[in-house]
Amino acid sequence: MTPTDPATRRRLEAAVRAHGTGRVQEAAAAYEDLLRGDPGNADLMQRLGAALAELGRTEEGAQWMARSLELQPDRPTVLVNLARALLGLGQPEAALRCCDRAAALDGKLAAAYRVRAAALAALGRRDEALASSGQAVRLAMRDAPAHLELGLALEAVGRSDDALACFAQAIALDPNIGPAHHHLGVLSARKGWHEQALRSFDRALALQPYSAAAHSNRGNALMELRRLPEAVQSYDTALAIEPSNPETLHNRAVALVLSGRHAEALRDYDALLARHGATAPDLIGRGSALVALGRFAEAVEPLQRALALLPGEAEAHIQLGVALLGLDRNAEAAEHFERALAIRPDVPEVLTNRGVALAALGRTQDALDCFRRAQSLNGGTPDTHINMGVMHKALGRYDQAGLHFDLALALQPGNPTAEFESALVHLVLGNFEQGWPLYESRFRVPSLAVPARHFEVPRWNGAEPVAGKTLLVHAEQGLGDTLQFCRYLPRLAALGATVVFEMMPALKTLMSSLPGGIRVMARGEPVPPIDYHCPLLSLPLAFATTPETIPAEVPYLAADPARIARWAPRIARLEGLKVGIAWQGNPNVERLVWARGRSIPLAALAPLAALPGVSLVSLQKGAGAEQLPEVPFRHRVFDPGPDFDAGPDAFLDAAAVIASLDLVICSDTSIAHLAGSLGRPVWTLLHAPPDWRWLLDRTDSPWYPSMRLFRQSGGGWGAVVGAVAAQLASLAAERGSTESV
Repeated sequence: MTPTDPATRRRLEAAVRAHGTGRVQEAAAAYEDLLRGDPGNADLMQRLGAALAELGRTEEGAQWMARSLELQPDRPTVLVNLARALLGLGQPEAALRCCDRAAALDGKLAAAYRVRAAALAALGRRDEALASSGQAVRLAMRDAPAHLELGLALEAVGRSDDALACFAQAIALDPNIGPAHHHLGVLSARKGWHEQALRSFDRALALQPYSAAAHSNRGNALMELRRLPEAVQSYDTALAIEPSNPETLHNRAVALVLSGRHAEALRDYDALLARHGATAPDLIGRGSALVALGRFAEAVEPLQRALALLPGEAEAHIQLGVALLGLDRNAEAAEHFERALAIRPDVPEVLTNRGVALAALGRTQDALDCFRRAQSLNGGTPDTHINMGVMHKALGRYDQAGLHFDLALALQPGNPTAEFESALVHLVLGNFEQGWPLYESRFRVPSLAVPARHFEVPRWNGAEPVAGKTLLVHAEQGLGDTLQFCRYLPRLAALGATVVFEMMPALKTLMSSLPGGIRVMARGEPVPPIDYHCPLLSLPLAFATTPETIPAEVPYLAADPARIARWAPRIARLEGLKVGIAWQGNPNVERLVWARGRSIPLAALAPLAALPGVSLVSLQKGAGAEQLPEVPFRHRVFDPGPDFDAGPDAFLDAAAVIASLDLVICSDTSIAHLAGSLGRPVWTLLHAPPDWRWLLDRTDSPWYPSMRLFRQSGGGWGAVVGAVAAQLASLAAERGSTESV
C-alpha cells in the first residue's frame, strides 16, 4: 500500500533509493521507522524483510516477508524473495513451495525459476534444477544472472562445456558480474587451462575483493602454475577472510610443502587436525612434512592412522616407507613400497626407494632389478645410474659399475656422488692416477657429511715447495682413516715442512708418537699461523701415490711404554699363542651401502676359540662388546675389563695390549689399522665386496706389510673363519713344537 501522506511518501522513496544504491542498513532503519507509523503495511514488511535478509539477518527477514504474505498472499516477487531467504536458512523444501506458488501466479517471472532451480539443486534434484534454469533463461534472455545460474545447473550435471558457454554469455551481458568470472575460472582450472583460470579469478576479485572462495581458487591456479609464493599469498588472504575453511588451509599446507617450507606446512596440518578432526589427506600431509624435516619417528604414527582410514592410499604407503627407511626399518619400508607399487605400479621414485630398502637388507640383485625397472620408466636419470652402479659394485662387477657412473656423469657432469663412486671403483682396481682426483668429490657428497674446510691460506697440492713452511694437515673422516693416512706426515716433515696435525681429540695422545717432530693438536684448539693447509686424505693425491709408491714403512705409531709395562704381565700369563680379536665396526658407518656387512658376529669366531694352544684377547670397545657375555665360548676369551681404553683417549690401552700379542685377527675396523700402523701381525677378514683400500684378489696389503687379508668369496663368514682357523691352528702348532724343543 502506497502512503498518501506526501511527507511519508518522500521518506519511503528515499528509503527505496538507499536500498537500490547498496545503503541497505540505512534503508532497513527507514523501513522500520515507517512501519512504526503504519504497522499493517504489507509492502513495508516485505521491503524490510528483503533488506534484513541482505544484511545477514535472514531469519528476521523471512519472518517479515511471511507476515507480509499473510496480509497480501498473491505477490510472486515477495514469494521469490522469501524463497531466497528460506534457502539461506537451509529450508529448500519450503523455498521450492514458494517458487512453485510464484510461478503459478506469474509464469513469466524468470526470478521464480532461477530460485526454484537453486532449491532443486539443494535437494539434489539436478535434472529438474537444470530444466528450471533453462526456463529462467528462456524467459529472460538478456538477464546475466539467469545465464549464470543455468551455467551452475549445467555444471552440476557434468555438462562443463555448456556451463562454460553460459558463464561466458553472462559476462558478455554484464562484464561486472563477479560470480560468473569466478565460476568460469573454476571450470577453466578443471580443464587444465590454469593461465585462463587465473585471469578469470583476477577479474572476479577486482569486482568482489572480499570473496574468500575466489582468493582460494586463485591460489589453486597459481599452485598448478608452480607460482608457489603467490599461491601462498592468495591462501593467506582467503584465510584472513574465512579463517576456518579447511580446504583452503589444506591447500596452503600443500603449497608450503611444495615450496620446501615444511615447518610452516606442519603448523597448518596440526591446525587442521585440531580444528576439524583426523582426515586421511591431512594425516598424510602431516606425516609427509615430518618426513621432509627428517623427523621420521614422529612421521610413522600419522601415516599409520591415515592407512587405517584409507588402506589403499598409495601416497601414505610411500611416505611411511620413506620414514621407515630413515629409521633403518628396512624390511617394513620395503613392504610399504611394495604395497604402493601394487596400487601405482610404474612410479620410478617408489621403485628406487624399494631398491634402496632391499639393498640395505642385502638383497642386492633384487635391488638392482628395481633400479632397472626405474630406468625403463624414467629413461635413466643420473641417480638411477648411480644406484645401478652401486649395486653392480656390491656384486663385484666393477666394469659395469664404472660404466653406470660414467653414464651418470655424461648426463650430469660434475655430479659429486657419481664422481665419488667412480673414484672408489678406480681405487679398488688399483687405478690410483684416475682415482685420487675423483676422490676429491667427497667434500661435495651430502651423505658423507665431510664438509670442505676453508682457511685464509692456500691448499697445498703437492707442487709448492714446503721447506721452511708451516703446513696444517687436518683429519676429516673416521678413526681408521686417520690411523691409515697419518703415515704421510713424516714424509712432509722430511721435505722440510713444519707439520701441524689437527685431528679428533681422542687420537691426540696416540698421534704424539708419530716420528718427524709433528705438532699435534685436537680439533677445536686454536690454529697457529700457517702457510698452507691440506686435508689428510688428499695427501695421496698431492704425493701422486700409486700402489708401488705407498709409504709403507712401519711402524709409524708406537704404544706408550708405561701402558705396555702395565698390560704385558697380564698378557704374558695367558697360555699359548696370544691372539687379539675385534669383530664390530662403527654401526653408524655400517648403515652406508659400502660398509654394510663388514662386521662379523662374535659367534662366528667360535672355531678360533676351540683351537688348542690359542688364547683369545678381546680388543672390542663400545658397540659389539655386549656380544661377549652372550657367546658360549666367553670363558675362552680374555676380557680386559671396563677400564680398557676407558678414558678420553682412544686406543692407548689397545696399542699397549697389541704390542704384547702374537697376532691380531679382526674385521675391517680401526683395530686393523692400529695393528698395521704398529707393525704388528694382523689378519684382516674382509667382506665382499671389500672397501677400496684393500684392492682385489690379493692376500697382502701394500699399506701394511704385516697384514694378511682373508676375503669372503661366496657370502657369509663360515668359509673365511674356517680358513683363518686352519691357518691359526697351523701357527699354534708351530709355536707349540718350537717351545717344546
